[in-house]
Amino acid sequence: MGDEPGKDRVPVHPVPVEVSATDDQVPDFQPWLDRIKEVVDPSETPFLTGLSRWLEVKWSNSKSEFLGVTRFELNPNELMRRRRMGAPSGPVLIELNPILVEDQALLNHTFVHELLHAVGFTEHDVRHSELTERLAPAPSLSNSPVLQRLRSVVIVGQDVQGWICGNCGNKWKRSTVSRPKRCPNCARADVNPYDGSFKG
Repeated sequence: MGDEPGKDRVPVHPVPVEVSATDDQVPDFQPWLDRIKEVVDPSETPFLTGLSRWLEVKWSNSKSEFLGVTRFELNPNELMRRRRMGAPSGPVLIELNPILVEDQALLNHTFVHELLHAVGFTEHDVRHSELTERLAPAPSLSNSPVLQRLRSVVIVGQDVQGWICGNCGNKWKRSTVSRPKRCPNCARADVNPYDGSFKG
């Protein structure tokens, strides 16, 4: 299960950068499992009991397209049956992208996101997102070197590198992944792609 956006700040896969392997230790999952146990009703976390003996955490391959991923050994049908019964999930592997060693807040956010999958939140739903944000909020773009790096790579790869206002003619370079809703000069919503020069 790959990562999903947290308030539109954390990118959905792929992670479009070259990443070096790391010798850092993977984070300890037990403090986070204890925290999840404190704030989440047991009926929502059918796989939490005994998970410590089933769970493995490791860094992903440096070419992984995900910030984090959770892999259950059982197939989805058997996993759903066990979830209904409150039975153990069997072996679970969480892989974390080594790029996260550069950004503790994003590492925590991604790790908690995946741990919530591992304890029984198998879907990307509102409850899963709310708990992730409550336990380990996603960093803002301005406070996240990894998100800034990912944004820069994505923007460079876009066909459209700038915008022009159809109302006032203001031109500006692209600085966000999404299309701007309004011109920063006149606040009109007449924003169009601009591929001309920004010089002069």
